[in-house]
Amino acid sequence: MAKERESIFTDNIHICQDWSHITSEFDYFIKPIANSDNLQGWIFRGHKREGYPLEPSIERAYGCREWDWAEDKVLKEFQSKAALHMDPSRLPPRTREHKLDWLAVMQHYGAPTRLLDFTYSPYVALYFALRNREENESKYAEVWGIYADALMERAYQVSREADEKEGAREREGLPKPRGGKAGFASEDIESSLQAAQRAEEHRENLVRNALSPCRDYIRREHYNCNGFVAVAQPTTHNPRLASQQGAFLFNGAESGSFEESLKLMMNEVSVCWYKRFRVPATQLWNIEEQIFNFNIHDLSLFPDTEALAGFVKQKLRLGLQ
Repeated sequence: MAKERESIFTDNIHICQDWSHITSEFDYFIKPIANSDNLQGWIFRGHKREGYPLEPSIERAYGCREWDWAEDKVLKEFQSKAALHMDPSRLPPRTREHKLDWLAVMQHYGAPTRLLDFTYSPYVALYFALRNREENESKYAEVWGIYADALMERAYQVSREADEKEGAREREGLPKPRGGKAGFASEDIESSLQAAQRAEEHRENLVRNALSPCRDYIRREHYNCNGFVAVAQPTTHNPRLASQQGAFLFNGAESGSFEESLKLMMNEVSVCWYKRFRVPATQLWNIEEQIFNFNIHDLSLFPDTEALAGFVKQKLRLGLQ
């Protein structure tokens, strides 16, 4: 039997013995703002087994050293045939600027990508840790929490270092950093709307460059040496992502795994930037019922007809009328 994969992160583990303990831990986090895309606060991901690594599907399918070329091959194959199976008007343009949108579509339909699903709700993450979980699968289910503010602050820093190495600011017409969290001009120089637009453009540029580093040897090598993981949301509307209060994390360092890149980038960050919450398997049935009462179930998280079957099955399993 193959050895179960384990995360390289082993600290900040919290055992939640019952529902009251879970709520006391989860309610500490600021609730996300509806329809917000500021990519701040804490984000969460549920795992059915404790200790399981943060591992995108492309790594599981092709290994942590081969995923970059595999994703490129899968993407081209998917793009070449997508219009035969989906409404072409709903597909993103086949340009570098829309690579994230294509990966999000692929992720939605189960194709392997570098994207790792997260949510701004710890309760939604817990639901996915319990959803379709086999009985006696492991001693605990687990919810990961990652502090997006700290993560993105480091991502911007690593990106700016790459910009400076390749002279991207002068070549692309971007302003040099004036200080501040992400290198934006202060609000006494520009309006809050202009600052928000500039921040959005800066973030889109960061994501675009990180998803296609093969076009840029200097940036690719810098990310490989320093690690690079960032939060991202596609520009095209995704009903499922909206229902789940979702976002993606992705790895921009092609030389290693997601966790290796994340650890390398966050190695010197002093604040607590991740937490892991474990729930005993003996409590899972009761906890699933409590989550259901929070209106977190297939029908609320999957806005399509397929979700109805999962909703009915869950009610039957929980003995709910």
